[in-house]
Amino acid sequence: DMGLKVFTNSDIRKHKICEQPEDSTKVPAAYQLLGYSPVEDILETFETPKETIRKYFPETWIWDLVVMDSTGMAEIEMTAPDTITTWKARAFCLSSDTGLGLSPITHFQAFQPFFLELMMPYSVIRGEVFKLKAIVLNYLPTCIWVVVQLEASPDFLTTPLLKAGESHCVCMNKSRIVSWIVTPKSLGAKLSEQISLKLPPDVVKDSAQASFTVL
Repeated sequence: DMGLKVFTNSDIRKHKICEQPEDSTKVPAAYQLLGYSPVEDILETFETPKETIRKYFPETWIWDLVVMDSTGMAEIEMTAPDTITTWKARAFCLSSDTGLGLSPITHFQAFQPFFLELMMPYSVIRGEVFKLKAIVLNYLPTCIWVVVQLEASPDFLTTPLLKAGESHCVCMNKSRIVSWIVTPKSLGAKLSEQISLKLPPDVVKDSAQASFTVL
């Protein structure tokens, strides 16, 4: 037997195979909760990929007045917010004949098979250093290679905690966290509003004080 050893200072990455472990479930856990496995819909989505940026995250939703028909029913069509969550809904009904009615609580789940979630601080100041985490969640029925990168911006400096451009294998029902050290360089949007104060007529000059809370 004869072997060959090669010595080099080049950056060589070991080949990795991205495949689902044999002991994993065949149907993603999230689909088991929904009661179905839309594999065909997912494959159809692969044929026509569409980039979607989730940006609508209200804490409450649907506060509309709806007029019922003679049967006491109404049907409305709405687009669910981008939040991956389970919504609870209840309706209050008013009728001149029967008075006030309260419906039982119903639930429905807003879900996506593959998405990225950012873990960001509530607020930061210019020059502050913080860790930004991006969580890649995969509920597709197959493993996929992903590369997560921050778009360059003059508003902040970034330092990846892993090698920039490194790919990761994320299998079904799994997640992967990618982190950066971020330093903001510029201020955000400036908000200004003129406020008028009405003081009592007997206030001593230059003695008035006021405090404001911005939410």
